[in-house]
Amino acid sequence: MRVAVLVGGPSPEGEGSYTSGEPAAKALTELGHSVDTLDMLDAEFWKKLPAYDMAFLAGHGWYAEDGKLQGLLEMLRIPYTGSGVLASALGMHKPTFKQLMTAHGIPVLPTAVLRRGMTGAQIQQAIAHLEFPLFLKPSSSGDSFEAGIMRSVEDIEGILNAEGRFVSQEYLAEPYLSTNTMTVGILEIDGEVRALPVLEAISSNEFYDNEAKNDPSLTEYKCPAPIPQELSDQMQAVALKVFGICGCYGVGRVDFMMSPQGPVVLELNTIPGLALTGNLATMAAAGGVDYPRLIEAILAGGLARPAVYHP
Repeated sequence: MRVAVLVGGPSPEGEGSYTSGEPAAKALTELGHSVDTLDMLDAEFWKKLPAYDMAFLAGHGWYAEDGKLQGLLEMLRIPYTGSGVLASALGMHKPTFKQLMTAHGIPVLPTAVLRRGMTGAQIQQAIAHLEFPLFLKPSSSGDSFEAGIMRSVEDIEGILNAEGRFVSQEYLAEPYLSTNTMTVGILEIDGEVRALPVLEAISSNEFYDNEAKNDPSLTEYKCPAPIPQELSDQMQAVALKVFGICGCYGVGRVDFMMSPQGPVVLELNTIPGLALTGNLATMAAAGGVDYPRLIEAILAGGLARPAVYHP
C-alpha cells in the first residue's frame, strides 16, 4: 500500500512525535509498503492525503489524537490507524474521560476542573474537597506539559496565569501520588484485542515529567512490572475494559498509579508513542511482539476498523 505516516503538528507534543514517526516509517518500508512522512505543521498537508491508501497516525497532542485529525480523514474517506473520532476525543479530554470511568465503576482519583483567570477564592472553592499536595495538568494535553505538583493555591495561580507559546485554558487537579506510573498497552493482533504486560516507569525526577519521558537516562522501565500476578491481571482486565468502554480500536495505552486503595486509572492514550525504546515497544517486546510486528498489527487494525462513512 501507499502509506502516509502523519507526524508533527502545532501542539507542544508535536515535536516529540518525530521519534514515533521515523521508526514506524522505516518498519513500514521494510514490510514492503511505499511510505512517505507528512508533517502536519504544513498547513496544506491534507491536500496530499488522497494519494495514499492509508494514513498511519504517529502524531501526538492537539489536532493529532483528539478527534480532529480523525474527523478530517473520515471526511476525506481515507482509512487510518487507531481509534475513531469519539474515542480519540474522550481519551484526550481528561475530565470527560474520568466522568465516564466513574459512571462505569472504574477507579479514578477525585478531581477538580480549574480554568485560566480564576481568582484565588474561586480556586479554593473548586478544590475544597481535595487536600494538598495536588497534581495539576491540562485537561486536553499530554507528555506532562504545563503539569506539576501544587502545594498551595498560589502555586496553582502561577500555572493558571502563566504566559507562553503553549498555554491551556482548562486544567485538572487531583491528589498527588508519589508512587510510580504504571501502564498497560492494548494491541489488536491476529484478530484478538490483547493487554500487554504491565510496565512500571521509574523516574529520577520528582515525577514522570516531560524531561524524564524524553530522556532515557532519567527513566527506568521495568516490564513486566515487579508486582503480584493478581494485581497485574487486575490492571490488564481494567485496561481492556477502559479500551472497550471508550470504543477504541487497534492500539492504546491505559495509565495507572497506585493509591492506598489500589490501582487507579489516570488516563487513556489513543496514540501511544512508537519510539523504539518507548513504553509501548517495551511492553510489546515483553509480550513476544517485536517492533516490525507491532507496526504491522497497528496498520492491520486500521484496515479492520469499520468506517463511519459510506463509500
